[in-house]
Amino acid sequence: MTNELLGTTVGKLRNKLHRLMKQRYAAEAEIKLTVEEFILLNMIKAKTDQILQNIAIATGKNKSVVMRMIDALEEKGLAKRTVNPDDRRENLLSITEKGAEVVTQYQAIEKRLSNELLEGIPAEKVEVFFDVIDRISQRANRL
Repeated sequence: MTNELLGTTVGKLRNKLHRLMKQRYAAEAEIKLTVEEFILLNMIKAKTDQILQNIAIATGKNKSVVMRMIDALEEKGLAKRTVNPDDRRENLLSITEKGAEVVTQYQAIEKRLSNELLEGIPAEKVEVFFDVIDRISQRANRL
């Protein structure tokens, strides 16, 4: 077993991946988004009619930060807010057609980066890597 600390090692990898994704998005995407805006837009696409509070909880960011990101996505025509018919105090978030196209483009950029990073690593090792990540994630959810 290694002497590396899991949190430190994963944190370093996360920072490297974040930097690479940021560079690729800036270089290749037609509409510029931050990594966080892409993640948020992807969440909205995955489950339309999201409520701000749910997104804030899922992302671990406070509501004001999420609200600014939603404002930016709305200004770019990628997401829209509508009043929740069941609770007029809430806004529901949904993705626009343009937003769905942007998500597809960003996913393709991320897929190309993933392929580059995994190139030359045997498929069985990649499978084990993702299995370990999944198991650690499940255990972390239980803590």
